[in-house]
Amino acid sequence: MADTNKVDNSPSLYIHIPFCLSRCGYCAFVSGGYDADRADAYLERTAWEMRERAVFQLALPSTIFIGGGTPSALSLRQLERLFSLVPTPENDGEITCEMNPDSATEDKLRCVRDAGVNRISFGVQTFSPAGLRLLGRRHGVKEAVLAVETARRVGFSRISIDLINGYPGQTDADVAEDCRQALGLGVDHVSCYNFILEEDAPEYARLAAAAGEPDEERDRRFWDTVESWLCGMGGLHHYEISNFARKCEECRHNLAIWRGGEYWGIGLAACGYLGGRRYGNTTDLATYLEGESVGAIESWSERLTGEAAARERAVFWLRLYEGVDLARFRRETGYDFAALYGGRIEQSIRDGVMEYLDSGSRIRVAPAFMPVLDAILVDLV
Repeated sequence: MADTNKVDNSPSLYIHIPFCLSRCGYCAFVSGGYDADRADAYLERTAWEMRERAVFQLALPSTIFIGGGTPSALSLRQLERLFSLVPTPENDGEITCEMNPDSATEDKLRCVRDAGVNRISFGVQTFSPAGLRLLGRRHGVKEAVLAVETARRVGFSRISIDLINGYPGQTDADVAEDCRQALGLGVDHVSCYNFILEEDAPEYARLAAAAGEPDEERDRRFWDTVESWLCGMGGLHHYEISNFARKCEECRHNLAIWRGGEYWGIGLAACGYLGGRRYGNTTDLATYLEGESVGAIESWSERLTGEAAARERAVFWLRLYEGVDLARFRRETGYDFAALYGGRIEQSIRDGVMEYLDSGSRIRVAPAFMPVLDAILVDLV
């Protein structure tokens, strides 16, 4: 098993595949319907972008993550083309590919395995038939179970599933059943996200009406249920606000980014961070396919330096239950963590919102306050 605490200074790589076989009603990610010709053109464009950004000239990526959209919406031929662009990361690195249960055929799983993928992430969302229908998912419970079993049969030992908490109509029993089924499948990683509905979601009006008013008491109860099942009964540990894993099975790609590592972002709407410069690509497919230069396909960029860069590093790192390594933070940013925020950190310590670990060498948000982490981090940006 890889050491997820190892420091690797080479950048990570994220590639966005913006195609789906159908659009879920709640989804606000940048994605669109799959079309074979457009997908072919898109893959050639990602190859062009990687050349233009000189992705592999200085160092091979430490981790690679293929996300979407739905990467498994691509055909076998297109998956082969995609992975012909991707080298194996250095130092026994990690390559993750997202898949949906309805398109994760055995042939496609074997294809990505043979291409070097060593971690699969399935968008299950829930094991409730009613919940899957409400969310507009294409798969049923049997397909979700079969996808995990097939992935294991073809040789994947690192398997993650995504779950959604708090969707309209979900009950306490539904939450517990989702956790029970996830543990029963023996997966080593679970990402559990709160249901968030944005106004540009395809079925915003229907789902907003079904969701009703926010219910903080219910959300906290669901959170406690997930922790009780996955950590208490399942032996996973809660290592990031939305992520649970067995020891040494954390997502190394996301850990690298949350700890402040650099990364290339390739594809529609992808974001990158290199040399203190952060950028985001256009969300318009025609602009992405036709832009004459890297600058023409970027919709924004900014350079973070000094205190702003240090504060962003702090906010990212505080997502992790491990807390911020204070010596490393000072070494890599040039700032003392507590001094950066004046007296606010010591006040947070007195209030019990934050706490020191390991004889004061680390600081983190206290676990009891992780459900309201976003509100805490707003004050630290």
